[in-house]
Amino acid sequence: MGAAPKLTEINIEIPGQEAKPGLVELASEANRKDAAGAMAQRMHQIVAGIQPRDCLRTMIMSLVADERYDKSVAELREHLESRPDFPMFKERAERLVKHAEDLIQAVRAKRNFPGFASLNMSKQKDLFEKAVDHFEELKVTLAKIEVIEKELKVEDLRSTVWVVQTFFICIAVLISYYFIRDLSRGMIPALSVLLESWSDSLADWIFQKLGL
Repeated sequence: MGAAPKLTEINIEIPGQEAKPGLVELASEANRKDAAGAMAQRMHQIVAGIQPRDCLRTMIMSLVADERYDKSVAELREHLESRPDFPMFKERAERLVKHAEDLIQAVRAKRNFPGFASLNMSKQKDLFEKAVDHFEELKVTLAKIEVIEKELKVEDLRSTVWVVQTFFICIAVLISYYFIRDLSRGMIPALSVLLESWSDSLADWIFQKLGL
């Protein structure tokens, strides 16, 4: 009689039931989910610290933290094209927008790295830190875009104030001109009549004194 099979070699399959993943696979999947969850949590913490809340950084970075990368890129592009009232905005911000798109894709690549679960803890930590670094750099880049937009708004406001001031100065000059013109037309004839009367009276008084 042959030797009895060892217990570890026995593989009992139940008909109609698929084989379940082993403990190693389950552990790897759990590690991957834990790391992904930690990345998302850290990114949401960064977003929560942004002030003011209603800004470009909050909108774009929230989408990236939620892994909605294509949506974040689309919103960023739409924002770049949405300021026809500031023609210089696209020219000055386009390079930064392109860099922001590259950072979004870099975050996506780090978070969805193939075989992440099979990496050792050191490699996983390295990918985690690089993803967060890209996310922080994205925040800085978006802030620069916001600064450009604010600068253009201030320049537009200053030019508007200058135009308004110039308009009111012109109005004041015109009013002054017409006021002085009308005043001179009314006063100069009256003054000449008064001087003529005074000169006639003075001449009469002199003739009387001289007995002429």
